[in-house]
Amino acid sequence: MAKNSEKEANLQINHVSELLKIIEGGLQMDSSKVLNYSLLLIQKLEKNNDFENAQKIKNILKRTKSVSLSPKGLSLEYARIPVDTESRLPLAEVKNYFEDEVFLAFNEKLMEDIKEFILLLKEQDNLPSIKVYRNLLLYGPSGTGKTQTAKYISAKTGLPLVTVRIDGLVSSYLGSTSKNIRALFDFIEKTPCILFLDEFDAVAKMRDDANELGELKRVVNSLLQNIDGLLGKVPIIAATNHQHLLDPAVWRRFDYKMLIDYPNENEREHLVRKFLSDSKFNDNLYKIMSALTEKMSGAEIEVLSNMIKTKIVLEPNKRLDENRLLELFLRYNRRVIHFSKNKDGLEQDDGLILMKSLRKQNKNLFTIDILSKMFGMSTGKISTFLREEKNE
Repeated sequence: MAKNSEKEANLQINHVSELLKIIEGGLQMDSSKVLNYSLLLIQKLEKNNDFENAQKIKNILKRTKSVSLSPKGLSLEYARIPVDTESRLPLAEVKNYFEDEVFLAFNEKLMEDIKEFILLLKEQDNLPSIKVYRNLLLYGPSGTGKTQTAKYISAKTGLPLVTVRIDGLVSSYLGSTSKNIRALFDFIEKTPCILFLDEFDAVAKMRDDANELGELKRVVNSLLQNIDGLLGKVPIIAATNHQHLLDPAVWRRFDYKMLIDYPNENEREHLVRKFLSDSKFNDNLYKIMSALTEKMSGAEIEVLSNMIKTKIVLEPNKRLDENRLLELFLRYNRRVIHFSKNKDGLEQDDGLILMKSLRKQNKNLFTIDILSKMFGMSTGKISTFLREEKNE
């Protein structure tokens, strides 16, 4: 008996947010809201190995004839996602992410900021007197990890990610867009989730474009008003590759703002070790790979790594060494390097530029001997190209 009482107490203490939403949905006579938050509560209880209380809630849902449950099981993925009235295409994508399938390779300061935001979402019930809207703007170059960050936060909080591409929502369904937006936000308000607004700069672009229709501008303003209506109720994450297009009014809607930039050398090494973990790479090759991928985004590094792994599998008899790695890197970057001389001496062609760049990045790693192996040249020739003595 005492054990059951303890479980009931844990249910009340650890899941206050879900319980409050269920009560709110009941008072509003909103069965969808009650169902969705009940399903989330079941998932969290099962994750904490509290199968007894989870089963009790399942039994209540199954006995409720007004609630239709999927034969595939209880899952938020089967909640009714609104669709466009004309095309019948879904207005958003709802997906659950798990901690073992999402990872980040950012610097310590950025990871601290992300963890703080996650902690804020988890501890929202303990901050009733603090006005924090739980909204995050991710900005920076394409392919650097903004979408991955949203997935990571979803996985860490256990909340499904509802992804909406703004340009697709607005420009594709101009005739009935206002109805679509209302349906979408009604769905979000009654569904435990994180709203992810991808390519958010489309809002600012369409709002300020003098050539756009007045109706489209009204639609965009309506979208912003609906976003304002969610502040404090549902966590919002927005991502943009073109932050310069966002006006101050848009920036003010986000308490948290994080720049996701190109990875530095340590972050690149973390990425290549992750992407090439089951290959024949040794420590030296990992370090060379991380140097070669300077100024590449995480997405580009992943594509390159997959291509190299594929080639290694298809050609298992070829030795993987420094020269082979450089050859594969250049092939998949569609680059051909060459060295040449003119009457005045060395030309600044792409081969020499690459060699000097690697040497400048890490002189201890890219010794004359290593560069000789990579470029297939004698150490004397390498020294000549770099205007250095062989025995430096």
